[in-house]
Amino acid sequence: MFRVGKIAWVGAMALALLALPAAAQLSNAAGVGGVVPTIPEGAAILLYDQTDMASGNGAPDQNFEAAFDGYDSEGGDDFEVTFADGWTIEQVTTVGTFSTTGPTASVDVFFYADAAGFPDTGAGALCTYPGVVPTSQTMGSYVLDLPAPCILPMGFYWVTLISNLDFGTAGQHFWSNRTTQSFSGGVWRNPGDGFGSGCTAFDRQTTCGVGGGTNPDFLFQILGQEGGAGGGGGGDILAIPTLDVVGLIALLALLAGAALFLMRRKATN
Repeated sequence: MFRVGKIAWVGAMALALLALPAAAQLSNAAGVGGVVPTIPEGAAILLYDQTDMASGNGAPDQNFEAAFDGYDSEGGDDFEVTFADGWTIEQVTTVGTFSTTGPTASVDVFFYADAAGFPDTGAGALCTYPGVVPTSQTMGSYVLDLPAPCILPMGFYWVTLISNLDFGTAGQHFWSNRTTQSFSGGVWRNPGDGFGSGCTAFDRQTTCGVGGGTNPDFLFQILGQEGGAGGGGGGDILAIPTLDVVGLIALLALLAGAALFLMRRKATN
């Protein structure tokens, strides 16, 4: 669970950090980049790709254990659904890294509508997927198969992520970022302000000074199917009927019968 507004974290964090050697203290930047996940062949198609222009850095996007609640943080970035009848989103992939070896136990995935260039948190998430266990995670890069599709009409949306792992056993996770901006810049929040950024609500990661402080976007992909959201244009995802051997023979017999009928009618005229 993403813990927000914890009052008692200050004293706990001070004691915890005093007990840690300097090299083990929490960081708001990764210092290294990740690798783009390899997507297995399947039914999903690549709908949106923002994995170019990697910066070699990343911002924390993590739900820590109770002792580090003040550092719980979340990242997000926007994308455009370009198909007239929307997208049926089935999978999200991200590029990321671990400070040590990981792994991440699960990832919370949220989709929000756009509100003037930010996630519309006031209206609430359009699709919520808590505790998604990565199908694969290579050096901190995720392939996340959604347990049910997120169907979105044409327009702009945000995907946000929280990685669930304990610092004491698995270290930190960082969502790798990008030197180039597409649409609105990526956002980040740390409600407990453990990193001292002041970004207790979503703000630009460049404003918050995370992930190196100068990189505007995150690295991710959206996969699934075109259509599914309706729209009156007949563009929903449709199952194309197929014929087995019996059906094919019946169709051929029907066509042959129709041709014979037309030939006989023509001969009598």
